[in-house]
Amino acid sequence: MASGHEIYALRAWMYNHKDPETGEVTKEYRAGLRGFLQQATNQPFAREHGASSSSTGQGFELPNYNADYYDPREPNMFGNNAGDGYEQNMFGNNAGDGYEQNMYGNNAGDGYEQQGNRYHDMVTDALHEAAIPDSSREEPNIDAQRFYNMLDAANEPIYEGWAQLINEYLPEGNLAADNFYEIQKLVAGLGLPSEMIDVCIDNCMIYWKDDEKLTECRFCQKPRYQETTGRNPVPYKRMWYLPITDRLKRLYHSERTAASMRWHAQHSVKDGEITHPSDAKAWKHFQTVYSDFANEFRNVYLGLCTDGFSPFGMSGRQYSLWPVILTPYNLPPEMCMQREFLFLSILVPGPKHPKRALDVFLQPLIHELKMLWHHGVQTWDYSQQQNFNMRAVLMWTISDFPAYGMLSGWTTHGRLSCPYCMDRTDAFQLKNGRKSCWFDCHRRFLPPHHTYRKNKKLFRKNKVVHVPPPVMQPGATLLEQIDYYGAKETCKVGGNWHTPPNMPDGYTASHNWHKKSIFWELPYWKDHLLRHNLDVMHIEKNVFENIMNTLLDVKGKSKDNLKSRLDLPELCARPELHVTREGKLPVPNFRLSGVAKQKLFDWVNSDVKFPDGYVSKFSRCIEQGKKFSGMKSHDCHVFMQRLLPFAMTELLPKHVHEAIAGNKSDF
Repeated sequence: MASGHEIYALRAWMYNHKDPETGEVTKEYRAGLRGFLQQATNQPFAREHGASSSSTGQGFELPNYNADYYDPREPNMFGNNAGDGYEQNMFGNNAGDGYEQNMYGNNAGDGYEQQGNRYHDMVTDALHEAAIPDSSREEPNIDAQRFYNMLDAANEPIYEGWAQLINEYLPEGNLAADNFYEIQKLVAGLGLPSEMIDVCIDNCMIYWKDDEKLTECRFCQKPRYQETTGRNPVPYKRMWYLPITDRLKRLYHSERTAASMRWHAQHSVKDGEITHPSDAKAWKHFQTVYSDFANEFRNVYLGLCTDGFSPFGMSGRQYSLWPVILTPYNLPPEMCMQREFLFLSILVPGPKHPKRALDVFLQPLIHELKMLWHHGVQTWDYSQQQNFNMRAVLMWTISDFPAYGMLSGWTTHGRLSCPYCMDRTDAFQLKNGRKSCWFDCHRRFLPPHHTYRKNKKLFRKNKVVHVPPPVMQPGATLLEQIDYYGAKETCKVGGNWHTPPNMPDGYTASHNWHKKSIFWELPYWKDHLLRHNLDVMHIEKNVFENIMNTLLDVKGKSKDNLKSRLDLPELCARPELHVTREGKLPVPNFRLSGVAKQKLFDWVNSDVKFPDGYVSKFSRCIEQGKKFSGMKSHDCHVFMQRLLPFAMTELLPKHVHEAIAGNKSDF
């Protein structure tokens, strides 16, 4: 077999396909390509089945160079014998076989004029000789060229012939960095910077821009640095910020992703189907309002998500770390959610929950997003061989309901917690349960003449619903509300300012605005049709746990308890569930019996099986044969979608099973 160095030498033509001065294809490339295609057409498979011809319409696929084609006698880079009695060229092809072949490996005198040869198409595609006119081709800008030079430098050997990990063991004249500082300088050339920004110990502010040199908080006057004997000051708290501009530019510098960044505007769309956010109403509404932005397909559409987690797991240490992640939605669905395209932008430090001070940490990101909207950045597009001005827009956020309140500025608990119904909500407080309840608040969203609107038994008893649903408020109206009630910007009043005495007038009575979100600084935010999204996986997990805990009658977790039964007579026509005079709770028909529970757990433990890695092993989620525990969001999703529709068929009455499984609908 050929050695590694010999293989690289044989393939050198592939990397020298264009003359830098004339822009024309080099003779070396033409010769190498001719030899490569001759090698392909002279393989045993090709000789047996023949080459592609326009006259016959027949052809063959590129052969698979497996062990069946290898010869143990001095094979070349393709594993073909170079000493089989023929004088072969660099690709092991016979140079004197009686045929004068053209550069595509076809006989130039065989009577056929072949077009669209699949090997030419294959190599053209592989080496990016796409149909881009030379007149429209441009050279990479300085920033892109610096990036490509850095990649080329990675192919330069540390020392000719071999390399070691430790510099002191290398011979003189090696090209290894002398120290860690030099390595940092080298990595910095990739253009992916990161920043550590000091933070007030109480999350009042960050020491950034005009406040960078302050030594104490402007709001609480607490010191910035700890008292130490060291030479360098040590801050009490720091956040990490990773700018996104350079990472977005790399998406266009990369051969793999450059063309895919235009997918959102070029894919086919079927009427009535949403396969990507670009097919939805909110996306199209934005493009209608900002047509100049939409006309450049390469502009970037971003989504932001955040949630807290404990990096120490179940160790008992209380620490809440909040990452803020951005995702480019230009990419097709199969790429959007891949890990490499989830860009970590901010790490909000713990150990305490940031609560309403999250905006303090978002300041650098919002500043960068405004720059990308107003000015953009010069970017090299590898797929079209052009420089262009790339702009970006933040389309929406994605979070669970508590984080929704932190991002939007609308408190998501209490009677007014719904950010769409707002003060037009039908929610009420339970007298015995002492919690806000939204039971029967959704009939008004049904069509005007739906039969459920007049039903006085299945929902709140003796109640008929005629009112229409509340009208969704546009962004400009919401912004006027915020200013009218006097909600403040967190960054201007300090992150710890939001205590009940400082809330705007009418808070929790006529509105739930506790702050003016920092996202309103984005000039296009008020024009979005959709600004904040709820994470479906969080909702599914909550719904699944509430359903299962109620069916299994898990103590302390079931929604069917004494307080709910005491509130029942006033709300529902369910006399069979009312608390008896003796204070007993009748057994409901939706509760699983002891025998039914055992059957359910035995079935999950022994018969339910999924492919490895698809979901957690459900048998390990059964706690003492009484309940499910330790299930992650994806586990709950799989159970609800794949098992729940039929799991209770024989364990519950038919009408209860249909209500849970959704097998029957009156809509």
